[in-house]
Order: sequence, then structure tokens, then C-alpha cells
Amino acid sequence: MIFIGYTQKLGRVDVNGIEKYRKNNDVERVIIFCREEPVEKVKGLAKDYEIVITDSPRKEAKVKARELKREGKTVEIFDLQDFGERAIRDVC
Repeated sequence: MIFIGYTQKLGRVDVNGIEKYRKNNDVERVIIFCREEPVEKVKGLAKDYEIVITDSPRKEAKVKARELKREGKTVEIFDLQDFGERAIRDVC
């Protein structure tokens, strides 16, 4: 399975959530689309990820997911703002 995520800026919390997901699922490849370049520390944590910098992360992620699905790959696409630890928010 290929994990595709999109966000404005990739951070440590995002990487931790993705790694937890990878442990529980059979993920062969991780592709992240973001608007800003991650800081060096995050790049080190995400060294196995394919990181694509773009002005339209959501749009580019969806286009890539469609391409991979046409090739017969299994793809999961996630908005990283609503994924992992970021999704657990106090709504009060």
C-alpha cells in the first residue's frame, strides 16, 4: 500500500503519526506533499519518505493518487491536519 499525505508544513507530530500507521499497516511507500520545506530535524526523521514541495499540496496529492491507482496500486490518501495526534483535539 502507498501512503499519500498532504499538509502545509510537515512536522514531527506528523512523522510520528505516520510511523505509528506504518507499524500497524503494510505501507511500502510514503509520499508527502507540502507547501513548505520541512526543517532539517524533520527531514532526518522522514528520510524514507518522498517529500514533494508544491503550492497546491492537496491537488497534487489527489493527482498522484489517481495516477498510482490507474497503475493498479493500492493507495490511501490523508490530510495530515486530520491525521494521527493532530486529529485528537480538544473541541471545547
